[in-house]
Amino acid sequence: MRAVRRDDAPPSVFLLPFILIYLCMKKDAMDHSNNDNIRGLRSIEFSSMLPDLQISATGKTLVEVSIDGETVFSEQMWPGDNGIVLEDLRDLVEPYCDARQTVELEVNGQHATVVCCHADFGEETAEHYLQNHFLSILQGRKLTALGRLELLPVQGTGETATCTAIYSDGSNATFSVETWLEKTHFTEYDVSPLNFMTTGKTLIGYTISVGSRTQEYELDLSAPDCAPILIFENSFGMEEVFYCTGLHKVVPTYKRLSAYIGRIQRNYHIGETRAFHADTGPLTMPMANWLDDLFRSKYVRVANLYDGMITPGKEILITDSKSEYSNDDAEIPRFTFTYQYAQSNHNVVDLRRAGRIFDNTFDNTFN
Repeated sequence: MRAVRRDDAPPSVFLLPFILIYLCMKKDAMDHSNNDNIRGLRSIEFSSMLPDLQISATGKTLVEVSIDGETVFSEQMWPGDNGIVLEDLRDLVEPYCDARQTVELEVNGQHATVVCCHADFGEETAEHYLQNHFLSILQGRKLTALGRLELLPVQGTGETATCTAIYSDGSNATFSVETWLEKTHFTEYDVSPLNFMTTGKTLIGYTISVGSRTQEYELDLSAPDCAPILIFENSFGMEEVFYCTGLHKVVPTYKRLSAYIGRIQRNYHIGETRAFHADTGPLTMPMANWLDDLFRSKYVRVANLYDGMITPGKEILITDSKSEYSNDDAEIPRFTFTYQYAQSNHNVVDLRRAGRIFDNTFDNTFN
């Protein structure tokens, strides 16, 4: 289920840091005393929230930045009134975090473990967030249904996950949660509702607990058809799954180039763009806030249903989205978006789903 990451190391272009090094000279000094982002490295940092580093120096100083033991920046620098200040360090580090999820950063003796993150949590430290939250920006209850695959990622390995399931008769039960995937720095748990069913009872919700982290799920007992099902990389580089329950429409367009060939006009080139219009269906406010992570994701795949199993399919490109909502209490958020296959050939045929118009639906209407 995990995406195949493009390379274990980013392209060589990222080896040249997009980092501004400000040398504050007396005659035209830039006042860094008002820069609240200057501080030392904490033991754990998010890549999006790396501070501007101030390096104390009285003379020409070698400034070195290393990532996972590899030197990626090395220059002799002269200090200004405020020493040497490295700004926008995240622009150098983030490509490595995107590729590896977690890296070890060292800058002239200062060290930090940097976790991939593209969100800004303000005053919240990375260490506190990772101890109390999962690797997701979802801050509230998630709506799900029987038959859906649900994944829950957490930083670290070896922690025990438990589930407290709630049934319609008011009873509850405790389950251990199986690991879906475990890597060096993170773990993904399989928290699909089918894992917590009990014979003779109707599951209406459950809570997953890992250490001090908790995530609540609510069951939609109507279990609506889903199209499309999308697997996307979130702000932490982790995979999450979203199920659209609204209208799904395919809108192919063709660009034809023609010419007379042997006195007969022929289409000598036909370019096809197979666009899909999707509707998320009604959303809760926490899920509406969370779903913007889909629209900002750089890697999204459509999922297919084969014999009851959800399987990752083609990579797609979201070309347009509308995710507006307000503080009107009567408003129910509902988003729409358009996507197409990322590959150039849009004439996609899936023999495992013969007769289906759409790639990823539980509905047999179009068989």
